[in-house]
Amino acid sequence: MEEVYQYVRNKKIILLMCIVGLVIGGYFFLFHKVTPTSTVEPKQELATQKDEIKKSKTDLKAKELQMIVVDVQGAVQKPGVYRVKDKAIIQEVIQTAGGLATNADLKQINQAKRVADQMQIYIPVKGEKTVAPAGTNSSGGSQDKKIVNINTATVDDFKDVTGIGPKKAEKVIAYREEHGQFKTLHDLTNVSGIGEKSLAKLKDQLTV
Repeated sequence: MEEVYQYVRNKKIILLMCIVGLVIGGYFFLFHKVTPTSTVEPKQELATQKDEIKKSKTDLKAKELQMIVVDVQGAVQKPGVYRVKDKAIIQEVIQTAGGLATNADLKQINQAKRVADQMQIYIPVKGEKTVAPAGTNSSGGSQDKKIVNINTATVDDFKDVTGIGPKKAEKVIAYREEHGQFKTLHDLTNVSGIGEKSLAKLKDQLTV
C-alpha cells in the first residue's frame, strides 16, 4: 500500500508542476502579445501628425496663391500696399486700408469694381478733379468723354475707347501683365498694332 501511495503522490506533484507551467506559459504568451501593439501606436500617431502638418502647409500655400497685391492711395485712413483676396472689390480694399477719410469723394469711385494684381487704387478728395477711373460710369451727359486708365482697364473698359477693339484691348492687357504697368502713354507703341499715328488718335481718351 505504501508503494501505491507513493506512486499517486508522485503523479500529483507532476500534475501540479504541469499546471504551474501552463499558468506561467499563458502569462508570458499574453504579455508578448500585448507589447507589440503598444510599440506600433506611437508610430501610427507620429505618421498622422506628419500628414496633418503636410496638409496644413499645403492649405497655407494654396491660400497664399489666392492673394494679390494692390496699392491704395488718396483719401483713405492708411494709404499703402496691401495683400487682399483675389477677386476682391474696391470697397473691401478700402476697408483693409482703414476705411475712408472724412474728405473722400465716393462719387468718382466705383466701389463694386473688382481689383487686379498690382493695381493702384486712388480715392480722390472732395473738390478734386480727376479723370474718370476705369469701370466707373460717368454721371455726366452723353457728350462727356470717359478717360480710361490703361494700367487698370479691362477688355470691357476699352469698349469706350474709339480705335481699340476687343483684340487690341487683349494685346494691351497681355503686354501689361507681362511687362508691368505702363509708365507713359507712349509705352503703348510697344504693343503690336499700335503705332505713333494710332497713339495720336487715342491719347485724349487714355491715361496712366
